[in-house]
Order: sequence, then C-alpha cells, then structure tokens
Amino acid sequence: MPDLNAPAPFSVRLRDAVAEAGAPLCVGLDPDPDRLPPRFARGGAAGAVAFCLAITDSTQAVTAAYKPNLAFFEAYGPDGWDALATVCDAVRRSGRLLVLDGKRGDIGNTGRRYAAALYDRLGGDAATVAPYMGTDSVAPFLEHARRCAFVLVSTSNPGAADLQHLDVGGMPLYRHAARLAADAARDLPGEAGFVVGATRPQLLADLREEHPEVPFLVPGVGAQGGSVNDTLRANAGGPILVNSSRGILYASSGDDFAEAARDAAERLASSLADSAIRSAGSI
Repeated sequence: MPDLNAPAPFSVRLRDAVAEAGAPLCVGLDPDPDRLPPRFARGGAAGAVAFCLAITDSTQAVTAAYKPNLAFFEAYGPDGWDALATVCDAVRRSGRLLVLDGKRGDIGNTGRRYAAALYDRLGGDAATVAPYMGTDSVAPFLEHARRCAFVLVSTSNPGAADLQHLDVGGMPLYRHAARLAADAARDLPGEAGFVVGATRPQLLADLREEHPEVPFLVPGVGAQGGSVNDTLRANAGGPILVNSSRGILYASSGDDFAEAARDAAERLASSLADSAIRSAGSI
C-alpha cells in the first residue's frame, strides 16, 4: 500500500517549487569568511549560520532551491558540521528544495555513507555527484527514492574542457557521463540530474535534446559570464534550476547585505521568468 505521506518524486517537487517561486532560481550558500560582512566573518561558524539565515529569509519569496556548498562549512571543522545542519534545517522549514553541493563520488560502502550523510542526516533533496569512478560511484546516490543525484556532466569552469570534451569513441566524454547517469537511474529508485554550465550553452542544448526530461542544475550565470537568455533558450523548456551564489550573497558588503541580496535575487528571478516566457514562445 503506498505511503500517502511520502514526499512526491523530485521532479514533481522541482516543478512545484519553481511554480511557487515564479522562477527556477537556486541560491548558492557559500559563506566565504573572506567576503562576509565583518561582523559575521568574526563569528566563525556561528557567523556563517547567521549570514546564511539572513540570506534565506530575505530571498525565499523568489527562490525555488538553496544549494549549500559543503566546503565552506567543513572548513570550520567540527563546528562547521553543526552550522551546516542548522542551515539545512532552515531551508527545509522554508519549504524550498535543498541541494547539497559536495561533489561526492566514491564506490561501495563509502559512497553509501556519503549518500546517507547528505540525504538521511542532512535531509537533502538532491546532491551533486562526481561520476569519474564510473557507474558504481553514481549508483549509491540513486538508491534513495525521491532524491536526485545531479551528476557533473558539463561544468562551467575553464578547465572543464581538459577532460569533459575529450573524444571517446567518436563522442565527447560529457555525453558518455550523461548517458551513464541516465542509464544507472533506470533501475534505481532515485532520479539522475545533470550539472550543466551556463558558460557553454551549445553543450546545454546538445544535452537537452538527448535528455528532454532530465533535471539540469546550471551554475555559471552572472559572475562566470553565463547568459540567462542563452541558457533558457538552450534548455528548451526542460526542468531546470539556475544557480547564483556570489552575485546574490555578496551584492553588498555593508549592513544592507540582506536587502541587497533580496534585490539581486528578485532581479535574477524576474530575468529568468521573462526569458522562460520568451523561450517558450520561440519553441
């Protein structure tokens, strides 16, 4: 008998979260002590928590998901794990999706422990996963129903081409990675998604054509040079979250940082919504 209280599949919750927010905006939570306003930077892990909670409070009206980057919390040591758990609790209470960005990728019991930490202990709806070790490094993150493993396929950093664009059997490696993830998900209860950078929209379009229903997590808009219009045109109406971190978190370094973050999030959300309408009209 089905559990009527169980959460819906990730793709359904993604669709609903985007509809509620009005745009597919994901805000990255990267509390860099070198960029935090001074009163938070001096507070260590507790300061990082206070900063992130102020950001989530000020931006959640237009945000579909939040993406804490685990490195910025782990760097605080033991206090950082408690800080991360507090931020994750706040995101879950907000009703927004929680994407945990740790880029994990290991095999066997190690991979399963990584997945348990992110999904069961921290309550993530999704996690970023590195596929370099092959199918058995992705599978542990697909063994959890109603969760999504966003597999690194075509990333936004300049060095992505070093490996991801290599020709392997007449096909670029990023397409092999995408097929590996999609194939692995067919026989497992979780969903596979792709991390696809906004800085190479032609590759995003290529992947969307082959995988029309797969959720994309797209970094690289704004500070890294990616274009909202190019991204959503290439996406062709598929399920998507467009991430922004620095452009929202550090819109101001003064006491008005939360208001500046809200204004930046609202501008980006409006741009995403407008571009989505234009892209839908051109399909």
